[in-house]
Formats: sequence, structure tokens, C-alpha cells
Amino acid sequence: MIKKILNILKYLAFLAIGIFVFWWVYKDEPISTYKTILGNLNFFWIGVSIVLNILSQISRAIRWNMLIKPLGYSPRLANSYFSVVLLYFVNLLIPRAGEVFRCTVMTRYEKIPFVKLAGTVFVERMADFVTLMLLAVVIIASQFKVFISFFDAHPEMKEKLTALFTWQNLAIALGTLIVLLMVFLVFNRYIRRKKAEKGNKLIKKLKLIKHHFLDGIRSIANLENKWLFIGHTLFIFVMWLFMLYVIFYAFEPTAHLSIQTGMITFLMGGLAMLAPVQGGIGPWHFMVYETLFIYGIDKADGKIFALIAHTSTNLIYLVLGLLAFIVLPLINAKRKQRDS
Repeated sequence: MIKKILNILKYLAFLAIGIFVFWWVYKDEPISTYKTILGNLNFFWIGVSIVLNILSQISRAIRWNMLIKPLGYSPRLANSYFSVVLLYFVNLLIPRAGEVFRCTVMTRYEKIPFVKLAGTVFVERMADFVTLMLLAVVIIASQFKVFISFFDAHPEMKEKLTALFTWQNLAIALGTLIVLLMVFLVFNRYIRRKKAEKGNKLIKKLKLIKHHFLDGIRSIANLENKWLFIGHTLFIFVMWLFMLYVIFYAFEPTAHLSIQTGMITFLMGGLAMLAPVQGGIGPWHFMVYETLFIYGIDKADGKIFALIAHTSTNLIYLVLGLLAFIVLPLINAKRKQRDS
């Protein structure tokens, strides 16, 4: 009970921080300004951004199915797609909870063990992490001066980032990894030692969970087409980049900006999403308009761009998420009738 209360308080605290940062960013801008700008937006490019967003979701669903197939299951693409949609929808409400929710949805409608799905999600996240790191290296190398300018303008952020990479923190990180490895080895040894204890239901259950999770992870080795998996991973990131970049064209003060500017803005916004705040509200806006300021965009215009880009992206997540709650039971009810 106490743990649940603490989790709720933590959730509310992060939400409050996000709302405060959002208010602080936009408190000096009159509402009339936004009404005027809304009427002058080029909604064609916002529509293009929405299409690119949906394409990234479809690609993500196909990639997930590729990982699930070696486990012996062939989920419907519709179920995988709407599960991915709900991933983004739930993350807007409860940070980091979307991955659990999408596995729950697939377990319910496709009868795939939850722990196996969790293993495939772990593989997905690792693939995304590696791709993001490679992309970050390319962007930083091509726009290194922009990073220097940004952190020179915000020495407090530079100090915090530098503080993360002290020898003490690195030693703590290494120690944590060693402890986790030892726990895994001890757990693994314990499972083997208790194999013979047939009457111990808990041991059997733990062993089954471990087996299913590892099955999910091993699915990457049994892919029919590994290059297609890599292609989908790259495609997803390219779509994420361009769904932000094309919004430059929707807003006149940013219409002249280059793809290089879009890349650095995408990366800086991505760093803001690491904050455990619902939808990145507040921190994302701050990082984006400060980045654009380095490229000569007035802060007032940068704030408006950030609001347009963030709202258009998350609005489609909300709409499609609500649609998924309606559509999923309907399409699976028809399927159940056909099967019976």
C-alpha cells in the first residue's frame, strides 16, 4: 500500500515539474499570439508529419512481429500496430509504462506469454539504443560547434552533465553492473541447484519465467531476415527525424532551416525525453527552443515552433490511442466468432 502511494506521489511530482517548466517557458506569451499564428500555419506539412508518424508506428509493429515469429507465433499486424499505438498513448500518461501495457494487450489478444514478449521488447530497446548512439555520434560530429555553443550558453547544464561522468559515478556504474551480473549468476546457479525439487512450485515458476524471457531475447538470432530488421530500425529513426523536420516548413520563421538543424534539434529534444516527465512536456520545449536560438531563431518563435511540433505529435498519439481502445475489442471479437 505504501509503495503504491509513493509511486502515485512520484508520478504527480514529475507531472508537476513538467507543468511548471511548461508554464515557465510560455508564461510571457499572450494567447492572442498563438491564435494569430495558428491561422497562418501551413497545415499541409503538419499533415505530412502525421503521415510519417503513422509510418514509423507501422514499421515498429512489423519489426516487432519479426521478433515474435521465431517464438512460434504469428500475430495479426493490426493487433501489433494498435499495441504500439497504445505504447505511445500510455507513455503520455505514465512514463515508461507503455512497454508493459503493449505486451499485456498482445498477451490478451494473441495469447502469447507476457514474459516472452518482454524479451522481444528488451531486444527492440537495445536495437533502438545502439541506433540512437550511432546517430548521436554522427550528429555531434557534424554539429559539434552547436553543442559547444549550447552548453556555453547554459553553464549549469554543462556542470551537471560533467558531474555525471566523474570517476566516482563511473565506479558506481561499474560496481552496479558487477553486482547485477553476480545476482544473475547466483540466481542462475540457484535455479540449476533446485531443478530436482519437483515439489517447489516457486522454483518451477521462476525457471519458466527465465526460460520464456531468454526465448524472447534469443528471437533476434532466429530472424528470417536480419537486414530487414536493421532496415526497419533505421526507417523508424528516419521517420522520427523527418516528422520533426517537415514541421519547420509549417511555420514561416523556421521554414528556411536545413536538415542539419533538424538533426541537432531532434537529438536535443531526444535528450529532453530522458526526463521522466509525461510526454516530455516542458523539458522538450525548453531544449528545442534553446537549440533553435543558436541557429538564429528568436526565442519567441522557437517556443511557438516547439509547441506546434510537440502538440501535433502527441495529439495523434492521443487520437490513435483512444481509437485503439475502441477498435481492438471489435476486430478481435469478429476473429473469435470466425474461429468458433
